Amino acid sequence: MNIEFRGVDIQITDAMKSFIEGKLKRFSRYLKEAGEDETEVIVSISAVRSRHKDFAGDSKPIVYRVDMHMYLKNVPHGSVHAWEEDTDVFTALDQVLDEIERQLIKLKQRRLEQRRVSAKIKEQMHAPETLPAEEREKPLIVEEELALEKPMSVEDAMVELEETGAFFIPFVDISTGSLRILYRKKGGNFGLINTKCKLM
Repeated sequence: MNIEFRGVDIQITDAMKSFIEGKLKRFSRYLKEAGEDETEVIVSISAVRSRHKDFAGDSKPIVYRVDMHMYLKNVPHGSVHAWEEDTDVFTALDQVLDEIERQLIKLKQRRLEQRRVSAKIKEQMHAPETLPAEEREKPLIVEEELALEKPMSVEDAMVELEETGAFFIPFVDISTGSLRILYRKKGGNFGLINTKCKLM
């Protein structure tokens, strides 16, 4: 991820840069498919004297405006933007980063939905002809291998479930080391089964 900092009437400190870079790391799960290396972020911070006096009526406080643009070069229409103003620069930064995260989640959900629709259309176009009854018979139980990837959090498992479009996903919980199963419920929400079976 390439991050460019721009300060207008303000010196962007190492503490500000560290705060922004630390928060942006949590977006990596949304940028996996888009390619984190192909993502460009421009953070612009400006400081202006407020037109209104503070609550005490003594002076006009400094107001910080934070603008953040994120460009996902590998995603069509893959740009998000947010801005916020506050008398505390870190509060403004935090609110902007939260809004960017919300927009990234929406963008990812939109891409997943488009992929699901495309897959459905493709499936309907290549639907096999109706087979005779004896050929349609399937075994009652089909044995499949379960490949557990590296341990993950519940949030990461939820993202993985959305990406794959599966009905459930078993995973090793990174915090407890136990096998858990996240599954879709009919109401549109998710269920979480804790097997209490330790795998770590």
